[in-house]
Amino acid sequence: MVLVLTVAIWGYCQSLGPFEEMMVSERYGAVPARMWDAWHAFREQGLSREVLLAALPLVTANFLHASITHVGMNMLVFWIFGNAVSEATGRVVFLALYLLAGVIAVLVYVRTNPSSEIPMVGASGAIAGLEGAYFVFTFRWELPHPHVWPLEGPIEPWRFGVVAIVNFGLDTQAFFGRVHDTTAYGAHVGGFVGGGLLAMIVASLWRPKWRRTPKKGAK
Repeated sequence: MVLVLTVAIWGYCQSLGPFEEMMVSERYGAVPARMWDAWHAFREQGLSREVLLAALPLVTANFLHASITHVGMNMLVFWIFGNAVSEATGRVVFLALYLLAGVIAVLVYVRTNPSSEIPMVGASGAIAGLEGAYFVFTFRWELPHPHVWPLEGPIEPWRFGVVAIVNFGLDTQAFFGRVHDTTAYGAHVGGFVGGGLLAMIVASLWRPKWRRTPKKGAK
């Protein structure tokens, strides 16, 4: 559902003219300067319609993409980790993790680029959240081997965990190394950490059939 919706939104944006497409990105993409101003307005004046509208990109920015390569690469990784997390947690928990990780990713990007007026779009922060969540689950649960077509499987969960932490390491290096390109590495790092923290909460409160059982003698 998320993949279909994301691709459908990209297709709709492509059907617009250049000016209309730019206006969609400006309105529904995460513009840090605008959202930072809205945060200060909220602190000073409380909740208002303007504040709510400025906060909308916390969700909508994760469903917009700049090019076919952008949406294609993101949806490829989403297909892999989305299926893996959904198989482990069920669709409801998976969707909650994805949306909340996306919100956290946008928040981190805005906080680390408060003066930028360039809209951030893309699902990569939310997808990094799925990677962070799956990495945590591999340590907290005896996960079933995920089946991700067309990858030959079933695949050992730890392999996806390794891919997730390697991606996080590369994003973190780029973020702290201040790599100057159009990739929102801050959103990637924030999404991964946010997804991992959310997964810790889920893994602590929920007792699925494959939760690890303490070894004898352990307290």
